[in-house]
Amino acid sequence: MRTILFDFDGTVADTLPLIFTAFRSTFQQFLQEHYTDEQIVALFGPTEIGILQNELPPHAHDNALAHFYRVYTDEHSCVQNPENIRSMLDELHSAGIQMGIVTGKGRKSADISLREWGLDSYFSVVITGDEVTHPKPHPEGIFTAMKQLGATPAETIFVGDSDADVLAGRAAGLRTVGVDWLLVTQKSGKFDPEPDYHFTDVHAFTDWILRR
Repeated sequence: MRTILFDFDGTVADTLPLIFTAFRSTFQQFLQEHYTDEQIVALFGPTEIGILQNELPPHAHDNALAHFYRVYTDEHSCVQNPENIRSMLDELHSAGIQMGIVTGKGRKSADISLREWGLDSYFSVVITGDEVTHPKPHPEGIFTAMKQLGATPAETIFVGDSDADVLAGRAAGLRTVGVDWLLVTQKSGKFDPEPDYHFTDVHAFTDWILRR
């Protein structure tokens, strides 16, 4: 194994609480409605721009998006990404494993999180929802990342916290790893379908990779 492709939100970045806060604030501001975490997760698939366009009237799109990005950015100063995630990335990077991100989030919000939490140096490629025609569970983003990295399915795994991640990894012909090692993930129960491997502990995953 020489390449690991990760989902982002809920996998290597504890951003889901920030996303929930930003969307909830935006919907409250522009729709005067309260959205629960579960209702927000149900909207996932499109980028933030797509979600807001789907939920809000056209005249509100620009102001709502600016509001979302402002709240989302500010939340990073209140929360730090878990140190064990950084330790994992340090160890994998030191072991010579190339890493990439395949995420459904938009380029701007991905860049915000990578910058604010100092994660950008770990990943050789970041494919966002803005750069694909078909979001996960379609494997387009994974294929794009593998092509840019010169990686083959036999030497690559895909790691994520949602059923869509497992489906996308399978469709790309990769071994899949399902994780729920952060307090807030997209999962509510078992994966469906089941991934090839399942980890609830960052250190156990890191040890498993380094032994292979």
